[in-house]
Amino acid sequence: MEFQGRKSRRASAEEKAKELEVIKGLVCGKNVVITGGASGLGFSFVNHFLQHGAKCVAIIDVNASAGERAVKAIAKLYGEEKIMFIRGDTSFYPEMHYAFTRIAMSMDSIDIVINNAGILDERQWTKEVAVNIGGMLNVATFALRFMGKDAGGHGGILVNVAQYFDFKFTAHLPIYTATKYSIIALSQSLGASYHTDKTGVRVMALCPGLTETPLTIDSPNKLLSRVMKADFVKNLEQLSIQTPYIVAEGLMTILKCGESGSVWAVESGKPPFEIETPAYKSLKRQYKNNFIPSPIIHMTEGRPIRETYDDMRTGLTSCG
Repeated sequence: MEFQGRKSRRASAEEKAKELEVIKGLVCGKNVVITGGASGLGFSFVNHFLQHGAKCVAIIDVNASAGERAVKAIAKLYGEEKIMFIRGDTSFYPEMHYAFTRIAMSMDSIDIVINNAGILDERQWTKEVAVNIGGMLNVATFALRFMGKDAGGHGGILVNVAQYFDFKFTAHLPIYTATKYSIIALSQSLGASYHTDKTGVRVMALCPGLTETPLTIDSPNKLLSRVMKADFVKNLEQLSIQTPYIVAEGLMTILKCGESGSVWAVESGKPPFEIETPAYKSLKRQYKNNFIPSPIIHMTEGRPIRETYDDMRTGLTSCG
């Protein structure tokens, strides 16, 4: 029994070593851009890429002082040539244009983009939407422009950071949750073969569960109403919190295994798993007195949309 246990552990160690070799092959010598990389989850991503042999990592972050501290810490560990920092607000398109242009000039290519920058502040929800949706769109657009084969690049990988799925624990964060769910849809759309066949860019979504970051720690103070705080904290206490290191480890696995358009979760300190989005027709809920106007279904079923549209126009009458 003891021999079998040792054999199993040895096999597991060998599998882990093989996985690390594959990940190193994907990352080694690559140039990486990470938004929101000056602290929290993003900074852990920076460390992991460099540990696996990335050629250079460029951090884009709105916090200049945090960015400078991150550069000093990384340069001390890996060397000054391994890191660069550009102060930029992802929600401001001209700043992202400048940041990506400058990075592309400094690096011979951009190979991987981790679209991570985000904020949580339900009271300033217009800013929250601007950063979490607008900023993500800006970065995704420039990632495809600078990596896409159809734009002169050689392809690459884009990972958009969204959030975990449990509605029960996001009811107190309606706006933040809405912004993060939109990123899942964005990733699935940009990850479809229609785009990837042209760009050569593999696009995936990463959904971390509750993670120990400054954003999470301060979240009870960023709710729409102070009345929500007690219930919100009570709900959080039911969840297992994980370290940024675990999520960064999971990201490395996702880079290896993830197909374009796939959505992955890393939660409760466990290995990443893929989330399958079901076909919408399988989600139909049948009610006793469901009313479906059958003439409308029969009129459009199996016919080209242009033909149906033309028939509808013919039936219109003028008010003049």
